[in-house]
Amino acid sequence: MTEYSPDVFAFLREQDGFNNDILRESLNPDVNRQMVFKAGESQGKSGSFFFFSKDQKFIIKTMTEDDFAAWQRIQKHYFKHVMTNENSLVARVYGVYSVKMED
Repeated sequence: MTEYSPDVFAFLREQDGFNNDILRESLNPDVNRQMVFKAGESQGKSGSFFFFSKDQKFIIKTMTEDDFAAWQRIQKHYFKHVMTNENSLVARVYGVYSVKMED
């Protein structure tokens, strides 16, 4: 990721009324554990899967390394588009995270 990405993600979240506390609460692993396992049962061909956060505020998509590489290639264009097209129907990406699982 580029150095500015966290700031851009924070700006997009703020623009849409989601502060870090809301994000932290919605994505809490303890609360979403069941949602993750349920989504994992129906993962796609690539091994990626989508699921709603328990509170239904966010959709989480897992990424393969290829997905992440594609994201890195388009992120500057993506940010420019969503910042200059306020009513765009393109999904808002509020962050890209790495998660480490125990065991």
